[in-house]
Amino acid sequence: MTTTPGSVAQTTTGVAAGLAILYFLRPVLVPFFLAVLLRILIAGIVSLVVRLLPRAPRWLILIATAVIVAFSAYSIFIVILQGMSDLAKQAPLLPARIDSLIRSVNVGFGRRFDLATVLGLIDIRSLEHGLASGIGDAVSKAFLTLFFFVFMLLGPGTDSDPKIIGITSNGARANSQRVVLSKIASRVQMYLISQTAINLAIAAISAAVFRFAQLPDTAFWSVTVFLLAFMPVVGPFVASIVPALFAAIHSGSIALPLGVFVIVLTVFQIAHNLIMPKVQAKSTNTDPLVGIFALGIWTLLWGVPGAILATPLTVLMMVIAAQFQSTRWLAILMSHDGVPDAVDPQSSAT
Repeated sequence: MTTTPGSVAQTTTGVAAGLAILYFLRPVLVPFFLAVLLRILIAGIVSLVVRLLPRAPRWLILIATAVIVAFSAYSIFIVILQGMSDLAKQAPLLPARIDSLIRSVNVGFGRRFDLATVLGLIDIRSLEHGLASGIGDAVSKAFLTLFFFVFMLLGPGTDSDPKIIGITSNGARANSQRVVLSKIASRVQMYLISQTAINLAIAAISAAVFRFAQLPDTAFWSVTVFLLAFMPVVGPFVASIVPALFAAIHSGSIALPLGVFVIVLTVFQIAHNLIMPKVQAKSTNTDPLVGIFALGIWTLLWGVPGAILATPLTVLMMVIAAQFQSTRWLAILMSHDGVPDAVDPQSSAT
């Protein structure tokens, strides 16, 4: 089936309607997709461990993996809350520290930076209120994510879900839909596992750098680097600049934070430009420009969680669009090499 202007217009209208739904239902959809990605990640880890340990009971591996992932997510959540709380307590002291640091540095043409002028443009109370509101919103999303995750973990998988058979008219079509769902889950699993492993390595190296620089709240900044590493393009720079700024505030010098910035950014560049393309060649295959565009769209729709989820959700959308002839043109535009995925002849829809 060839692509027609009518199918393109229909797909475009559907995408616009979908974006509107994603925006208005974000309080529920953000925790839901977080839970979905956690469930897919656990399934991928379980499959990997089963291949490495074929004699181990699958149910035991599933329980152990779920407990480890849940405990890790809980630990990350607690570290972030504690770190944000510490930042809120330090907020009144930061202007004086920044002022004492930058007054010793010439901005240019013999002039010195006047911090008071800049701080006069910032509403500190609104900033603190926004930080407190963000903490409360994070807590509510975490509990809702846990709620979704538990039900997904206890529910049937795509291979044994009777709903797939119930919504189809025959067994052959149900089987083809299982193939499509399995292909989608496999691609997302490959991305999540490789991305998580690379991000853990980046966070571990960054933690060693932060510890050497004697940066307070090393665990918080390491977790922040781990999460920001999921964001394409923007994440590495933010994860390099912000800890370096706080290192400058606490150290009172320029050389140490500059070293933190250069080392962390170099680690990101090596991981994202040399290692990640080779590891994720078959799992993402998204165009870099599409990745940046998707980052802006998901951030606009869902804020910081949307920025973190931008790449896996884009990969998910591309793989889904590639399975059907009517939307395959969209998947081709989103892909890097123009070959997003082969369409299963039994599962393609007109």
